[in-house]
Amino acid sequence: MTARILVVDDDTAIAEMIGIVLKGEGFEPHFSYDGASAIDMFSSVKPDLVLLDVMLPGIDGIQVCTRI
Repeated sequence: MTARILVVDDDTAIAEMIGIVLKGEGFEPHFSYDGASAIDMFSSVKPDLVLLDVMLPGIDGIQVCTRI
């Protein structure tokens, strides 16, 4: 079973680099670029791990963490 990892970062270049590394290590990365969509994706993807940026536009990472 491949572990699913939700990468939440508003900087798409950083998220993409993290995704490349994760894929290379055999993980299945999923991406979200803001807090609101991260909460929705958490419910649908059911990730094994969330890599969460704290400083996000709108709903920040602390609020996302509290809600998930």
